[in-house]
Amino acid sequence: MKKSTKGALAAGSAAVLLLGGAGSLAYWTADGAVDGGTITAGSLTLTDVTCDADWVEGTTVITTIVPGDTVTKQCTGTLTLVGEHIGATVALDTSSVAAVETAFNNEITVTATMTSPAATITAPGTYDVTVSLSVAFDGPGATNTTNTVPGTTSDLDQLSLTATQTHDTAA
Repeated sequence: MKKSTKGALAAGSAAVLLLGGAGSLAYWTADGAVDGGTITAGSLTLTDVTCDADWVEGTTVITTIVPGDTVTKQCTGTLTLVGEHIGATVALDTSSVAAVETAFNNEITVTATMTSPAATITAPGTYDVTVSLSVAFDGPGATNTTNTVPGTTSDLDQLSLTATQTHDTAA
């Protein structure tokens, strides 16, 4: 390497070192404790769920469903919400519904509607909730009523309810 190239590299390195040192700046820092208090997470529980013994259509107890039937059952439970802006809905667990509907080649539709106290609870507290379960078997004229084998059984005890927290900013 030429002496002039070595000299240029040395001069460039010196300039970088000098500029680097000149560009540094020290700051003072200090710490202080924050009196933040404490905070506790709220909760949501669904307990004591019981259902009527029978599925009914109108007032008739149904044990064997046929195309065109829609049978219902009432379930009750205790929903407890703790938190300032908490709300909740209660519905069927979707995976439990899928298992039941699959047994009937998806020709039945299982739904749940929280009928009491309302479709959505929007305040903390303890509520006696009522959920209406419904199973509808596709009736005459439906597009997919030829695949379910007569005598098909689905264990409706597989169904489960799920309470889902909502955030009510108006509370």
